[in-house]
Amino acid sequence: MKRKLQGLATREKLLDSAECLFFAHGVASTTLEDIARASGMTRGAIYCHFANKWSLVSALFERSELPLDAFTVSGAEAATGTIDALRVELERRLVDVLRIGTKRRLYSIALSTAEIDADCTLSASMFRESALLAQYSIEATLARVAKPPGASDDLDCAFEATFIHACLTGYFRRSLIIPPPAGAEKLLAGKIVRKALSSWLIESPPLFPARGGLTSEAGIRR
Repeated sequence: MKRKLQGLATREKLLDSAECLFFAHGVASTTLEDIARASGMTRGAIYCHFANKWSLVSALFERSELPLDAFTVSGAEAATGTIDALRVELERRLVDVLRIGTKRRLYSIALSTAEIDADCTLSASMFRESALLAQYSIEATLARVAKPPGASDDLDCAFEATFIHACLTGYFRRSLIIPPPAGAEKLLAGKIVRKALSSWLIESPPLFPARGGLTSEAGIRR
């Protein structure tokens, strides 16, 4: 029993180290030696639990029990069928990946893995398929929502879902290059999601308030 518990503890330590290194340097640039060194283990200890670093990537998502795409709307939210429920759900998911934490790290790893063809249980095609499923989950919710007054008759739920998903994913990618100011994640997520859903909202506020000068993400008036 003691040996089993030690083995589980070792596995968790390796996963924790891999998560931080994959986020900081990317999956392709991180070696098993890097992970072993960061966790204070040997490379042999890694092979006791994982076949290769791609097995570590798969194990990270298995441990988290997260969907492979950050913006997959849950069935419960889709069934609600209101634009406000969708807005709140998407804002929550965007905040989760803008704030420093496990979700931000894992979905950053997912984005980098999706661009690599490798011997990974979670293949690049699986991540791309998950992105399409996320778009479909948004589309399914939009299809249940009454179109706003004055909306065009040819408002296309499929296209709108693709646009919404692209906006949120694109802003998340941008945040990995230019991180949002600490504490501003919720405010920014609200503005980005409202802008992405502008075709479905009666009023769409400006992305940043114009009164007194344009306010940037850093809160600096220009």
